[in-house]
Amino acid sequence: MRKRTLFFIIATLALIFLFNTVIDSTRDFRLFALSPKILKYRRTLQKHAREQRLDWLLVSALIVQESGFDESAVSSVGAQGLAQLMPATAKELGVRDAFDAAQNIAGATKYLRQLYDAFSGTPHEPRIRLALASYNGGKGRVRDAQRIVRYQQGEPLEWEEVSRALSRLTAADAQLHRGVWPVKGKPPHGYFLGADETRDYVEKVMRYYERLRFYRGLLFFL
Repeated sequence: MRKRTLFFIIATLALIFLFNTVIDSTRDFRLFALSPKILKYRRTLQKHAREQRLDWLLVSALIVQESGFDESAVSSVGAQGLAQLMPATAKELGVRDAFDAAQNIAGATKYLRQLYDAFSGTPHEPRIRLALASYNGGKGRVRDAQRIVRYQQGEPLEWEEVSRALSRLTAADAQLHRGVWPVKGKPPHGYFLGADETRDYVEKVMRYYERLRFYRGLLFFL
């Protein structure tokens, strides 16, 4: 009896350890809940990601964070559809109907590739983060943050340094701005109060991407 009890205790502890190792809490449960939508649009995602030379799982992770794969989603600032394209951006990308899933995916994937290309010369991993930060906060703000890093003799291609510099694009850092931009004395793309939100966005998308890649190794249909 003691041996059997000990066996069940060890087996239970092993299962708990395995569960905690494989399952990444609420993030994974959200991915599981959204898996029917991810699989529904898998071919469309793969098609446009392949055309833009991106990993379709990265685009999927972006959409998970942006709308939770809600085709009719509209944000408080007017962003629309799966990948939450702003109307002006959608128009520039040739997206006529942002609520049409295929058009939205095509536009978002093209836009993400444009942002990725804007940071050429950067290693792949930080380059993805810079592109995602630009998708969320605007490429101009990321460029301004890079300018601050460069002024401080840092490495403007490193995400960690750029992410910290995003917080210094506020009126509180006016003295720094006068040194970085001596003519106008302020960031060319204006003050930015969303640094924390953008950093959080980048990390969330990257975590979803990491988990999707993990499950691609386990599930044949990914």
